[in-house]
Amino acid sequence: MNRRDLETKLQELFEGTLDEDSLADLQHELRTSPEAKDAYCEYAHLENGLQLRADGIDLLHSVPMERVIERRQKRHLRNAVLTAAALLMLSGLVATLVMIGRPEVPRLSVATTADSLWTLDGTDYKLETDEYHVTAGSTVQVDSGTLRLRFDSGDAMVIQGPARVSFPEINRPVLKRGWLWVDWAQPDGGIEITTPELMVRDIGTRFGVRVPAQGPAEIHLIDGKVEVFEKITRAKIVTLEPEERALSITGSGEISGLELARDPFINLDELLAQPGNYTTTLEAQNPSGYWRLNDVGATPLTNEVESGVVGRPHKTVSARQPGPGPDSGFRGFDEENRAVRLPGKHKGAQLSIGTTPVHSGVLFRDNFDGKGALDGSMPDVTTGRAKWVAASSPSSFGADGRFEGWGTSSDGRRGGSATLAFTPVDGVIYTLDASVRDLETKGAWIAMGFANGQSSAGSKDSRFLGGRVNGRAWMLARDGKGSRSNQAWLGASGTTGGTADGIPWSGPLANTLSPDLDLRIVLDTSGGPGHWAATWFAKQASNREFSVIRERALLINESISSVGFGLSSQGISGTIKSFSLRADPSELSDPSRQEAGAPARVARKEGAVSFWFRRPPEDKRREILWSAGEDPGDDAIHALLTPEGRVGFFMENGRYDVLITSEDRFADGRWHHIVTSWSPFAVELFLDGRLVAGDLDSRGMTQGVLSELRFGAGPDPLKPMPFSGWVDEIAFWNRPLSGTEVFHQFKAAKGSLSR
Repeated sequence: MNRRDLETKLQELFEGTLDEDSLADLQHELRTSPEAKDAYCEYAHLENGLQLRADGIDLLHSVPMERVIERRQKRHLRNAVLTAAALLMLSGLVATLVMIGRPEVPRLSVATTADSLWTLDGTDYKLETDEYHVTAGSTVQVDSGTLRLRFDSGDAMVIQGPARVSFPEINRPVLKRGWLWVDWAQPDGGIEITTPELMVRDIGTRFGVRVPAQGPAEIHLIDGKVEVFEKITRAKIVTLEPEERALSITGSGEISGLELARDPFINLDELLAQPGNYTTTLEAQNPSGYWRLNDVGATPLTNEVESGVVGRPHKTVSARQPGPGPDSGFRGFDEENRAVRLPGKHKGAQLSIGTTPVHSGVLFRDNFDGKGALDGSMPDVTTGRAKWVAASSPSSFGADGRFEGWGTSSDGRRGGSATLAFTPVDGVIYTLDASVRDLETKGAWIAMGFANGQSSAGSKDSRFLGGRVNGRAWMLARDGKGSRSNQAWLGASGTTGGTADGIPWSGPLANTLSPDLDLRIVLDTSGGPGHWAATWFAKQASNREFSVIRERALLINESISSVGFGLSSQGISGTIKSFSLRADPSELSDPSRQEAGAPARVARKEGAVSFWFRRPPEDKRREILWSAGEDPGDDAIHALLTPEGRVGFFMENGRYDVLITSEDRFADGRWHHIVTSWSPFAVELFLDGRLVAGDLDSRGMTQGVLSELRFGAGPDPLKPMPFSGWVDEIAFWNRPLSGTEVFHQFKAAKGSLSR
């Protein structure tokens, strides 16, 4: 094994990406080669030293790291493919001749957010007065913060830490882990990003690529068009267009839909210009939501990162209290920083984070007057940024309303579904309508209704019967020419959310059908959790009034995240003339619940929450700090304080629950910084910048979204009491935080990173 291969394997070993076969080869080399042993010790020395530097421990004067780096770089040069040419360049005459005809080296200029922690080719830097550039052959590692890399043309890339990116060529970056975004204005593209399994090629695009610690790579398309290829064979997997969609893609071509991440370019220039402080450091770590809590009152809380998520405090919550600031030892905040005082009462004494506005009026309407495939089209009227996602490829659904499921299983056009992302809230009556014309089923069916799951462009068979689009309250229709009946369904067959049933239509339409039908489902959520109900209606297009085809029934499972329609298989065609969803607040509902369907969307799989808290030392209660769940009565994830002042973090986990607790006590009347972070293989608790508890076993429960995120109280008054004290600077992420990032947050608040 040559030196270059050895160092590549050592790098992958320390990054945790080395496969089993390569690990066995490396172990054999270390056992048999003295040179390999020396290289391992040298590499470990370098990596550990850089990590200590990133954590604020400066070993520069006690460990000769520059000599290690210099020696390592010389060995890279000595073992390069062009070693002979490199040695000849030591001759003055040859060097002069080479420099005369040598073109200018392409490079990227670097700009960073304040106090970002990053390294270039193993050397850590802070941009203050000097200017740095990335050239071909460079490797950039960002432990915390955001870097902008700009071409001379003005096109740019953004690296969001923690991330590692190497540049074999300046426009061919290799993303080992983390986030890399591209803003490329040239119409013919020019950027190719390689991940461990994929190659992503842009075509005049703004998009992001993420390589998580576990799982497939993600592609987040903001604008334009990208092509995705399998890395080894270069076989094309998918072309993504139009804009504003996100997918996770495996090397084998399996595709799943994701929530689109926030575009980092929107406020990047403003962020780069800010001075170093806690706020800048936090925003540079790209949270999904961040609330400073300086202006708590009757109006919704302001999300500082502008990702569309808002919050609403209860009227008893006060913000006119000093938060962490210079007087309390945290120079990273200004003197006017304010915090929220929570009174520790059961009724309403909390902050509901991510509250959605009241659902009222027409939420979706589509008259299908577009051209091309339905996939990616925006409805005529919509809340948020939802777009149609069609499951089969090539699409069985046209933007003009035509649908056709035909061919054989090998044709790739066997039904599928088309959905719009939508999550109901309590206290509303929803009316979902669809008008179908020229229906020819030939034994197949078309379905319409509410479902749990969003269609995926890579799935050909999600039809409300399970898989990605799993029906909750839905109905299927045929043209009446066959012997099979139409049915109104409660739950999807084969689901685990309860016994599903399909009841044949009743009333006047039970036996007399036509190819022109109007379908309707009314979903009533005014009864609150556990009491949602649906009623099914239909009529022939020539009739004036709808008939009830199934009476009101309670939902088996209230987990609804989309509305749409689906086709069962080939042999069906027709046109959807219109599709709409209307919301009317119920007179019977609690008005406060109309604003509590929280789309903060904390994911079970991975995420993080950070905030500051202060509790009076005389309080001796078991108190809830924050909780998240699927509904208002759920606290699947929560943080708490024990009577002794220890901090705990709890997660439901399927096979066993996770509860980690700090040894130290933090209820001393002072401000403390708390971060809870989780991934499929780790649950961690940080206090004041350091790890105080953790669980490294693989977690069994990682699916689902916890849409209820509240601070200061839990859903059950018999469990821990509501928190009595102060909270401030609430933020959450849709990914775990590293120890370096957490330490960076706390040090930025102390004001000692750059002073």
